Amino acid sequence: MGVVDGAGAIASAVKASQGKHPLGQRVLAVPAMLWATMRRRWPGAPKGRIFIGIAGIVYLITPIDLMPEAILGPFGIPDDIALAAASVAALLSAAEAYLDMRDAGELQGVDADIIPGVVVQRSDVTG
Repeated sequence: MGVVDGAGAIASAVKASQGKHPLGQRVLAVPAMLWATMRRRWPGAPKGRIFIGIAGIVYLITPIDLMPEAILGPFGIPDDIALAAASVAALLSAAEAYLDMRDAGELQGVDADIIPGVVVQRSDVTG
């Protein structure tokens, strides 16, 4: 599997993870999703998908490799490409679920009214 095939595999993973939110919005939601999950503001977080995505990225940036390219040459690349595709797909699908929960206003501990694309702080003024 060459670099072009690998890029195609990652692009296919991104395409397969499509939802009602645009790709850019899902990518930008990943840090907020991780923060909400760590702070336990999203009780229904798909922790397995998030863990797989983060673990895959950590594996890719560490020098440890199950199939090292230095020994196996180009045959050591497919595991990295497959893992990158799975990590991207897992994080983007979790981000889609996060955006759905955020838009529905179902995140805990968030003191804001959610309007798609706009966050307005609530006021305590009645009347």
